[in-house]
Amino acid sequence: MTAGIAAITVDGSADELQHLVSWLGAEDELAGRVRLAGPGSGVVVMVSSRSAGTFCRSLFGWLRGHRDGRRVSLTVKRSGAVEELDVECGGGHDVDEVLASVRSFLDQD
Repeated sequence: MTAGIAAITVDGSADELQHLVSWLGAEDELAGRVRLAGPGSGVVVMVSSRSAGTFCRSLFGWLRGHRDGRRVSLTVKRSGAVEELDVECGGGHDVDEVLASVRSFLDQD
């Protein structure tokens, strides 16, 4: 199981980012692994190939309910690796595609 860091960039207010932190942190698999990256700069989540499903489904659930179709950027970096995966997330309709990309990226050697 490979771990990594997922950075979510949202063009929202500080309150909206805090809501996303609370939303994701309410998931048992993500509890204690979610924090603000900095004031108004995004959200950081420690994620593994095992918790990627919970992370992606929860993120897209939040997108469907709170983003009105606006785009959100997701960058994933594996622990100890230089490469990053950059994904643009839409209004919550491409969760399976994003999940497959995140899992595949985290499981690379």
